[in-house]
Amino acid sequence: MKGLTGTKNILNRTDLRIAVLDLEASALGFGSYPVEVGVALIQPAGHPIRTWSAMIRPTEAWLSNGLWSPASAGVHGISLETLGQQGYAVEHVCDWLNNLLGSKTIVATDAPRYDQDWLDTLFKAASREQRFTLYDFEMLTGGLGPDQYRQLVYLLERDQVPHRAGPDALRLASKLMEAHRGYPPRSEPLEHPPGGGPLAK
Repeated sequence: MKGLTGTKNILNRTDLRIAVLDLEASALGFGSYPVEVGVALIQPAGHPIRTWSAMIRPTEAWLSNGLWSPASAGVHGISLETLGQQGYAVEHVCDWLNNLLGSKTIVATDAPRYDQDWLDTLFKAASREQRFTLYDFEMLTGGLGPDQYRQLVYLLERDQVPHRAGPDALRLASKLMEAHRGYPPRSEPLEHPPGGGPLAK
């Protein structure tokens, strides 16, 4: 998958799984860490986009040595207290992401440099290996015609960024597919991780 070719018509291919991923973080810059991850899994035409997100409980190392920015917290609206109460352990989040995405899903984000850094921080803290590759969201737009691309830009510009991981991922995925197919897709939550019940805390 790392040597992916033939991306021009990627949205028309039925042999590939495509997902959009987003992360919210404690701050911007060195020492920051992820506080929420969201995924929007794009389905074939006629099927809804499946979405899921989870807040991430900070590790003791992050709390002791990491960077927490009140300005960033003001943007995403997630407090340290909320993370401590509702966040999931880093190990469970990494296992869920690997189980859902694996090595055969094209996973895209609109901020690959930042999001990969935060994924590195997440997987290192969990002593896990990331099994999926992160691509730039722009790669998914390669199959759009000029009018479709302009429509995508228009749809994104008029739609306010939620600044929460799940809704942010869904925003990108749904507007991409609306521009591609000509109508807004349905969406529904992915309630449980693959092969199991509710994500354990």
